[in-house]
Amino acid sequence: MHLGRLVRSTPFRLAALYVALFLASLSGGNVVAYNMVAAYLYERLDSHVMERYREIQSAYEARGIEGAAAMIGSHGPAIRGQETLYLLRGSDGEFLAGNFRVPSVPQGFSTFTGENEDGSTTNYRLYRGSLGELQLVIGVNYDDTNRLRRIALLSFGWATAVVLGAGLGGGALLAFRTRRRIATLSATMKLVGAGQLGTRLPVSARQDDLDVLATEVNVSLKQLEASVAAMKQVTTDIAHDLKTPIGRLCLTLEDAIDKSGSDTAARLRLEGALAEVLQISSTFEALLRISQIEAGARRGRFGLVSLELLLGEMYEIHEPIADEAGKQLSLLPGGDRGGSEVWGDEDLLRQMCANLIANAIRHTQKGAIIRLASGCHQGRPFLMVADNGPGIPEAERTKVFKRFYRLEKSRTTEGTGLGLSLVKAVADLHGGHVILTDRAPGLAVRVVFPTKLHA
Repeated sequence: MHLGRLVRSTPFRLAALYVALFLASLSGGNVVAYNMVAAYLYERLDSHVMERYREIQSAYEARGIEGAAAMIGSHGPAIRGQETLYLLRGSDGEFLAGNFRVPSVPQGFSTFTGENEDGSTTNYRLYRGSLGELQLVIGVNYDDTNRLRRIALLSFGWATAVVLGAGLGGGALLAFRTRRRIATLSATMKLVGAGQLGTRLPVSARQDDLDVLATEVNVSLKQLEASVAAMKQVTTDIAHDLKTPIGRLCLTLEDAIDKSGSDTAARLRLEGALAEVLQISSTFEALLRISQIEAGARRGRFGLVSLELLLGEMYEIHEPIADEAGKQLSLLPGGDRGGSEVWGDEDLLRQMCANLIANAIRHTQKGAIIRLASGCHQGRPFLMVADNGPGIPEAERTKVFKRFYRLEKSRTTEGTGLGLSLVKAVADLHGGHVILTDRAPGLAVRVVFPTKLHA
């Protein structure tokens, strides 16, 4: 799946929104928790400093300066950088006892950074207080406290990163699965749009929102399929029921024409009536043929058909007809002889070509040039009928494939409005599609077939 489509998908955006809200809440909680941990660590550090200070203070109160100095002497030595710092000064600033010396230390709590022999530094938390006239400074290493604070900060940071990664990863997985299901539903609906009303949307056992929607759509599709099938059946039944009486009427009119003798007026009227009946008969024949094609009843007659040979045959048949109508029909040489073969019903493909050529001859002006071509483009066989006539407006190109639809609204010209309907039905049966292209002036009708040569 394309990354951009994944990011723009609704499930991913919803997951990202929920992750953002959760991260905002988690970050707020982490800030509060971190400040509480840091406050506790520094409070414990200050308590430790004051504990040492009270020990010296107690020794001073019990034995005076000697007691305080003795206590400092016993506690002062330690590993460099880890010891507790002590400094006892007299009222005049004279050094009395301790293990470090600094020029001045502010009253109360402060910090101090000492340099070790190896060049590293150690941070201390200092407290300066008074023992009578004496000044006592106590310092405790707080590097461990800082280390704990950093560990807490990193823990909160990693927790946030894990939540972010898991949330976005879960959102991407959810979006991928949902979009894959939607793609399946979309592909199924395209088949329905192409006329395969028997297709149904897949429904899983989860019965989630998409499954409920798919179930409702399937119910609607079932009703639509029944309605369309009933309508097609009515059309087919009417065509079947009228085919026989119309055939008999044609025979009766032909017999009447033969017996009309020298009555020219009666003969002309009978011939006109016969022409109208034949037009009705051809309409019903076209309806029956379209119904058979859409039902897929002709697939058993499929075989390998050369579009180039088929167009050559149609050219020989229709060239005199076009010439009589004052139009020029030409056959362009095939660009790829081997690639213009398709797997299909030769009779239906012949009827499709005849309809396209007849349409071009019927709907173009005198002197128009009609070209026939076949070949293979990007591995897909095609045939084309192009002319330089009035063409079809772009807004009408999707409508002309409907049954009985005609551009000429007054319906005074020849035709039944079923020609392109049959062309589309034949193309659909063969897995191809019809493309109408404006030639400015004129129209090019290209029927493109699938690459596969057999079913």
